[in-house]
Amino acid sequence: MDFKKITLDDFGILREALARYRGRICDISPGNLVFWRDYYDISYAKGDSGLILRFGDMDGMTCYWCESERAVRALLAHTGEAVSLTCLCEDEVARLSQSFCVRDVWHDRDWDDYLYSAEELIALRGKRFHAKKNHVNRFRKSYPDARFEPLTAEHAEAVRAFLYDYFHTFGKEDAEVAAHEEQQLCEQLMHWDAYGQCGGVLWVGDRIAGVSIGEVVGETLIVHTEKADTAFDGAYPMLMQSFAAAYGAECRYINREEDCGVEGLRASKLSYQPIEIRKKYCLVISDAGAETREE
Repeated sequence: MDFKKITLDDFGILREALARYRGRICDISPGNLVFWRDYYDISYAKGDSGLILRFGDMDGMTCYWCESERAVRALLAHTGEAVSLTCLCEDEVARLSQSFCVRDVWHDRDWDDYLYSAEELIALRGKRFHAKKNHVNRFRKSYPDARFEPLTAEHAEAVRAFLYDYFHTFGKEDAEVAAHEEQQLCEQLMHWDAYGQCGGVLWVGDRIAGVSIGEVVGETLIVHTEKADTAFDGAYPMLMQSFAAAYGAECRYINREEDCGVEGLRASKLSYQPIEIRKKYCLVISDAGAETREE
């Protein structure tokens, strides 16, 4: 089993392999895997049993994600010992627990994904979304020259300048993660066509008020990047709805990723009325042979 470090050239392989993925977890998407490939030391192997991802540095641990049970068996045969699997939804945990010996299982609320109804985020109808709708309407009234445009390679220079200001002036991300994110966003903009993501730029006159980047996996629009200048009142709700309307109309779900345990970010994500906090699990498993069952 030969693992290869993920590069920009592997988008085609990842898209083909993950076209059938329905777990709706943000980490298991081509754009996310390429974007965070260095931070988490991500590599992959692909054979007759399907795709296997290896995360070489998950808080100092090596973890895997496997496309199928056949791939799990192939991985166990390759390692000859118990393995840690990561980024699993509850359905996957239940299936694997029936076929393998589970030695440990854990879950961290900080890394759960927020899943929303695409239709609800686009329409913002009803009392539950009254506050968000008011923010959007106030933004439109305050900035009548605002517009939302699909992000193209022609926007790269202006977006890079906006992101520099975001990360060095008015953003509040963790410094280590922010440094990597800024670097990878610059790479993404430089190779926009290779990444093949969907993106949008919210303009107020000739100034950028916000930028969103994501991708569609199956029936889910995953929002990987959402950065706005809060000096423009209502920029985040306006950006959210504009991006959802532009790219989520044919989707059933929108995944706005995790809150990383940041109190303000958690409150914000909850305020958009998720239909599910999609839990992510890690398992330590071994083969379900007689010897492991006796343990």
